[in-house]
Amino acid sequence: MAYITKRGSSYSVRYTYQDEHGKSCDKWERFPTKEEAVKRQKQIEHELATGNFLIPSTVTVAEFLMDWLPKQCSKHKWAPKTYQSNLALIQNLIIPYIGEMQMQKLRPYHIEALYDPLSKTPCGQYVGGKRRDLSPKQQKRTLSGTTLHEVHQLLHNSFLLAVEWGILIKSPVPVEAPKKTTQERSIWEVEEMRAALDSMEDPILHLAVHLTLVGALREGEVAGLTPEDIDFDAANGMGTFTVNRSMQRVQKDTLAQVDKGCILRIFPDKLEGSKTSLILKGTKTEASCRTIFMTAALREELKQWLERLKQEEALDPERYRNSGMLLRLPNGLAVEPVLIRKKFLKWQDAHPEFPRIVFHGLRHSSATY
Repeated sequence: MAYITKRGSSYSVRYTYQDEHGKSCDKWERFPTKEEAVKRQKQIEHELATGNFLIPSTVTVAEFLMDWLPKQCSKHKWAPKTYQSNLALIQNLIIPYIGEMQMQKLRPYHIEALYDPLSKTPCGQYVGGKRRDLSPKQQKRTLSGTTLHEVHQLLHNSFLLAVEWGILIKSPVPVEAPKKTTQERSIWEVEEMRAALDSMEDPILHLAVHLTLVGALREGEVAGLTPEDIDFDAANGMGTFTVNRSMQRVQKDTLAQVDKGCILRIFPDKLEGSKTSLILKGTKTEASCRTIFMTAALREELKQWLERLKQEEALDPERYRNSGMLLRLPNGLAVEPVLIRKKFLKWQDAHPEFPRIVFHGLRHSSATY
């Protein structure tokens, strides 16, 4: 039952409910008029009678999402990058704007109002939840519609769970999501691929690009290859290489949160006190595991590359640190995806005659032709 009591010029509705732990609690809600108090009294009595009463909660959006994140990560066995991506969305694009609001006070117009300032927010304005000072040039590049769509999807999924947990009666996230940004990715034509490859003198970059153009590999997949993935005798001597791993650099804090089942190897730190780790993990999906036929040119280059690795190790075996990877630095350490990307950008700066594309664009060029 709920009771109405007049206090001065206002009216209070008093009722008793059981919290999530089954403890009996008293609650007072104040209203300026008797009509509002009576309306609320009837609503409370109906909700209590039908079992639809929403237990009062002061939990904020920030508190809820930071509780939701590790639970979902554990439940769905997220990969490190998936956890990092969702954490970044929460810390940098949600908490700074609506993090302090109470979940039960959120309405659809609050979420709709979030998208407008986000669409004008420069990329990298917040990192780790902390606001950064950006240069005028950096401020010109704002968040894309695709990023806003990802924020919407995260809120949609998490707030549906808030309903299941009894924090909300209904999700305040609007049905319609911000539209994704559609941008056609630039690719090279066949002759451009051949000419570009011929102009690359860096042996690491040349092999990485060659592998990508033949097999439509991602950067992490190129860096994740090992000599054991190569079979020169397969396919009647044509040769094949197998893709079933990917290399990534992730935050150490992330590794403490995710399931280690997908992680095949954690490489030793190069620098003392590093906050990130280089890891080798299984490919993104089962469909990403594949065996690719070599071309005659790639087969020959791989044979020469493996011979080169033996020679480099023989030069100074005591200092050589054999990472076991196919792509290695002269000292034996693994070549990270970011180094491949940097080498490709440096080559592009030196060869403006070729259409400028991102390294991932090589994969799309390969898949197209």
